[in-house]
Amino acid sequence: MAKMPTEPRISCLLPVFNGEEFLDEAVRSILSQTYENFELVIVDDGSRDSTPDILKGLAAEDARVMVVVRENGGIVAALNTGLAACRGEYIARMDADDIALPDRFQFQLDYLDAHPGCVLLGGVARSLLPDGSISGRTTGGRHRRTDLSSFPPKIAVAMHPLIMVRRAALIAVGGYRSDFPHAEDYDLFIRLSKLGDIDNPDHDLLIYRRHEGAISLKHLETQERSAAWAEVDAMTQGGLAAPAFPAWLVDPYVRLRIWRRYLGVDRVKADRMLPRLLADAANPAPNTLLSQRYWGLRARILGSMLASVVRQRRRRRSAHSPSLAAQGAG
Repeated sequence: MAKMPTEPRISCLLPVFNGEEFLDEAVRSILSQTYENFELVIVDDGSRDSTPDILKGLAAEDARVMVVVRENGGIVAALNTGLAACRGEYIARMDADDIALPDRFQFQLDYLDAHPGCVLLGGVARSLLPDGSISGRTTGGRHRRTDLSSFPPKIAVAMHPLIMVRRAALIAVGGYRSDFPHAEDYDLFIRLSKLGDIDNPDHDLLIYRRHEGAISLKHLETQERSAAWAEVDAMTQGGLAAPAFPAWLVDPYVRLRIWRRYLGVDRVKADRMLPRLLADAANPAPNTLLSQRYWGLRARILGSMLASVVRQRRRRRSAHSPSLAAQGAG
């Protein structure tokens, strides 16, 4: 039985609500880390399934597990409750349905120690599909640095379940906020980017479980709307949004974000949105024709649609190529 470190360098923060199905595997992937000087702070956000019993057993096995029980109040309240209990120099996030790879903590600790300008560290996640196969690699985003000077802005992000962040920075920005439902991580990334770099080294750290119960899929549209308004809030706070962003500018941007998400999870819904996206791109209203920001949005809409067409053609070509080769061989 591992002992609770008196001064852990890492505090792993794991919120859970009714997570009985995958919780044991997720926690054991943390307890099996090659780096051992950490505490695991698990916040049970009022679970009504067997989660409390599972946590009781895990805490009895390993003294590094600290369970905080609270009435159900949602993910932001659970995260901030757990943050208040964390003692480590670094805060590592973890979800109750994912699997951390064994060297995750050691790699992230070494990187943050060697890069004092990095305030939040991500990495690469691989997807665990419902059929048990592991597919793809992602860091969660494509921008290396946050730039709020243009519209749409560029936001550096990471896969929230695998980040490690400097505790002092997380406290300095006020922890998590509930202002933007289901986009609390995106809002956090924007605010932390003012204090330092957000890095995503090319190193596999997590197996990310994709399943129908995932919060990000159930609340996709709300999440994208909140993320867009989190950007507007940051630009407003930075004096970059004067005059204020009107709905005729933000609403088409939200639709673009939702459409891009649906491309990866629900092609039917994505296709249904195409006529409205085309209308947004071709909007002849005087206020849109005179707005530099809207012209930037037009370019982003058309560029995204063109990129989607190119990707579709490549997929069809690659899917058709084996049959052509088989015909040639026959």
